[in-house]
Amino acid sequence: MKKTIERLTPVLRGWRNYYRLDTRKQFWNEMDERIRHHLRELIWIAWKKPKTREKNLVRLGLDPETAWKSSVNGRGAWWNSGQAHMNLTIKNARFARLGLYSLRFMAIC
Repeated sequence: MKKTIERLTPVLRGWRNYYRLDTRKQFWNEMDERIRHHLRELIWIAWKKPKTREKNLVRLGLDPETAWKSSVNGRGAWWNSGQAHMNLTIKNARFARLGLYSLRFMAIC
């Protein structure tokens, strides 16, 4: 995940600088959410097997029963990456610590 974020951050910075005069806060908030949703999807896909997903969800603080139900729900990666079990365990602060550039905090000159 760290390498993905390292490759993504310069692109996001350049993109935000190119559109720096755009002042639509809601748009940039939605784009930020969408990017994190995609990153959570990549994490879900990387966890490949239900047992691995369950183990990692428990390790990240989810209770074992909910982790098991989430890991074997039969839904796809995109659906799971937007659900509470992923948002509660993989918080936005984790992405910030890894260096993900946030599109919403750009100061307008």
